[in-house]
Amino acid sequence: MLLTDRAPHGDHVNVSYMGGFIFLAYVVSVMGCTTTLELLHRRTSRSGLYNWYLLLTSSITMGGVGIWCMHYIGNRAIVLGNGEAQFQIIYSMTFTGVSFVLPVIVLLVAFYSIGASEKASYFRILTGGILTGGAVCGMHYIGQLGISNYRCSYRVANIAGATIIAVFASTVALTVFFRWRATWTDSWWRRGICGCVLALAVSGMHWTAAVGTYYYNHDTTMKHNGQLSRSQVVIISSVLACAACGVLTACAVVAGGDRRRLNIQARQLVLTCAFFDQSGRIMVTPHALLPSRKIVDRYVGKTFNDDDLTRSHPAFLWAFRASRHWNLVKDVVPFMRSRIETDKEAAEHFLAKGEALDQESELQNDFDELFKRHFCVTAQDLADEVRQPLPALGKLYDDVLITTAPTSRFSRAMGYSRLNNSKGQMLFTVRHLDKQEANRLAAAGFRFTAIENVTSALSSRMHIPLPVLGEHLKDMRDYATGGRNYEPGVHLVSFVMRPTISDHFEVLTAKGTGNPLPSSTLSIKRIQIQHLDLLSHMEGWTISTCLSWLNSEAAKSNKDINDFREQLIHAMTSLESALPPDINMASKFSARPLIAPCRTFSDSDASNSILLPFCAVGNLDTQVSNPDFTFMPLRLFRAQQQLNDANIGSDGFAKELGRELYYSNARSSSATEADITPSVRSVLKFWPRKHADPTHGDLSQETLTELSQLGDIMVRKEVKVDVAKLSERSLETSKHASHATVVAGDLATSSYVDELYNLCYSPGVRLRPDTAITRSSIATG
Repeated sequence: MLLTDRAPHGDHVNVSYMGGFIFLAYVVSVMGCTTTLELLHRRTSRSGLYNWYLLLTSSITMGGVGIWCMHYIGNRAIVLGNGEAQFQIIYSMTFTGVSFVLPVIVLLVAFYSIGASEKASYFRILTGGILTGGAVCGMHYIGQLGISNYRCSYRVANIAGATIIAVFASTVALTVFFRWRATWTDSWWRRGICGCVLALAVSGMHWTAAVGTYYYNHDTTMKHNGQLSRSQVVIISSVLACAACGVLTACAVVAGGDRRRLNIQARQLVLTCAFFDQSGRIMVTPHALLPSRKIVDRYVGKTFNDDDLTRSHPAFLWAFRASRHWNLVKDVVPFMRSRIETDKEAAEHFLAKGEALDQESELQNDFDELFKRHFCVTAQDLADEVRQPLPALGKLYDDVLITTAPTSRFSRAMGYSRLNNSKGQMLFTVRHLDKQEANRLAAAGFRFTAIENVTSALSSRMHIPLPVLGEHLKDMRDYATGGRNYEPGVHLVSFVMRPTISDHFEVLTAKGTGNPLPSSTLSIKRIQIQHLDLLSHMEGWTISTCLSWLNSEAAKSNKDINDFREQLIHAMTSLESALPPDINMASKFSARPLIAPCRTFSDSDASNSILLPFCAVGNLDTQVSNPDFTFMPLRLFRAQQQLNDANIGSDGFAKELGRELYYSNARSSSATEADITPSVRSVLKFWPRKHADPTHGDLSQETLTELSQLGDIMVRKEVKVDVAKLSERSLETSKHASHATVVAGDLATSSYVDELYNLCYSPGVRLRPDTAITRSSIATG
């Protein structure tokens, strides 16, 4: 090989080029480069067999198709002399093989150095660009060393220019791809443009080097025996390019199948999981989808109003509770799956006999139980899809998102959109992952990205309006980390209910992960006897009346609690400013502090918080303009707060689950004692065995709940708070814990929400402390 700044003296062969092969070489390079970026786009981590497979195949498609095939097809465009066969280039098989392997190895290192993070650093991209450009140049000149019948000379300027073009264009293409790919998750055409730019780097380098190459000292002793013809080289290279094109086609087919599946899911009731890592990034598949499974085609209720599964629906509340007890549900999933298959076989049997089966009527009679079975089985299947045990699937999000099935422009023009534009519903399980779990899922092929990067793609695919989905995904992220329970301490809260036409009552709640009710937190950590004396004066007063009295000389007379009085004034003022005047005028203060569960951040934190409530019942048209507050169905709020209480065990749900399975088994004509698996018996043991009562044949979810109905809230027991003795000035949590004494109803699990409801629903019969504890103190550490 000879380097020179000008054409060497001597007899060098004239060179011409065939335009068709030049174009074909670029097309092949585009195929290889685009396939490479498509495979790299699906990498989610540096670890995991799946990601190593993508790394290796992307290196092969880039080095073997994008560079190697392009080089040899391009070199077949070179015509030496007058085109006689004996003057054409002959290649050495050894250098030809080395020129294939070397760029693959270099690119493997280059792509690994860039990594698989959502946004690779510029230093990593620059390193990858230099290595990629070096692989392009190295492959070209190693391939040129394989020319055995000519001696070649190269102009230094062309070598430098080719190197600069290869490195610069490769770095630009990789920078655009890796820095912006997070926002291009659903834009395949943009990845295609990056592939064209990367192919331009390969082709630009090749032809810049080619025009600076001179062929001389032709060795006439070299024969073309065994050499591949121009057509054979093109065929072999084209086969490799078609293989790359086949990979792209397979990706397109999978994407098309996903779109069709998502269009169908937009009309179904679907369970989806939303996992978040420690940085708040959401987990998606390489195709920018959330893992999801169909529960049923649609919810079939007993009445027209029940056809929609709202978040206050008994079936949703059951699923909400079940998601907090996956450890119990996982034992009965095999039984539920067996029942589903048995029902399916029975339906097929009726159809085979030619008997008409009114499936819609059959489902309506027992659809609650059918939904529960399908929900649990779907949850297990979804957990298997994301490679998690069922207890690690997460808790059910406290809202139902409505989807709208898409319609084509032709359908809308023909007026079919109203007929086919049915809506679906989507339930979400949410979970916050630790670093180890997130890394394991990334190695399994899932990607973590910022919510903003995929909201647009998810909105179009899930058929949920963009603003609605974006707001709910952010709320899911907060809900996964904190839930809807109280911070430790003493809180002044406002419990405002309003009646509704369909959902009985709604309660005003606070958005986000702070205290679930509109509240203002006091700086003290416990309430003492003298504090209760001050609070007792304000029983049944409005906020304005309480503030007036707290600022009076009578309230200031007790200097020992002056700090507590000032804290109350500050908290009431803050709470008053956050709510409308009409609600403040209707809210009445309860002097009895309530105990509510709270979230803990360490073992030393208290497990309960103290609430000082203002209660009110509004009208149907009660509205709150504050964007930080929203109305939630009281049924859901009560279930939510019950499940937040760590003191309430899972025995209640286990008994209910066992009872439902027992009655379900008793009603099944084909089920016997032998059909019940040991895992199901472990749940049935919570419920006493007895003969099925015909009256239970149509038990609804309302009667399967553990409480009887009183208005909208369900109460079977009264809870009294037993606190410190009269002689004790304060109650430390470490010494004297608060105890709940069950007066009646051993199955009910009452919470502070029941007491708040009772204060609102029966304002004339307020709950007051017993005479034995009127001078007691309540504390929380």
